[in-house]
Amino acid sequence: MNKNDNNPIYSIGMASEILSVHPRTLRIYENESLIKPFRKGGKRFFSANDLKWIKCLRALIHDENISIPGIKKLLEYAPCWKIRNCNEKENCTVSCCKERNCWEMAKKTCKKSCQNCEEYGLT
Repeated sequence: MNKNDNNPIYSIGMASEILSVHPRTLRIYENESLIKPFRKGGKRFFSANDLKWIKCLRALIHDENISIPGIKKLLEYAPCWKIRNCNEKENCTVSCCKERNCWEMAKKTCKKSCQNCEEYGLT
């Protein structure tokens, strides 16, 4: 992972062009708390890692036919790489994975019951 991948350098217009989505789509994702772009002077800016996560979201929505409420619910119980069956779990740069440990995502489990979990040693 490149340190510059976290720099919010893409405006919403640039990000929407790179991702081939309407800017309103990005605003919807933000309103649904699926993304949290950097804000400066009331404007949204996205990093390369943000764009990577948005591509993953788009794949879940369009390739896997999962609704936005469905994605939000799934993210309460599992990290995104587990949902998407991603090969980058050790190098994941997506903020939803870095903010909480896997045992914190599942509301009904605790750290003690997860010690045999394959992800326990990665966090």
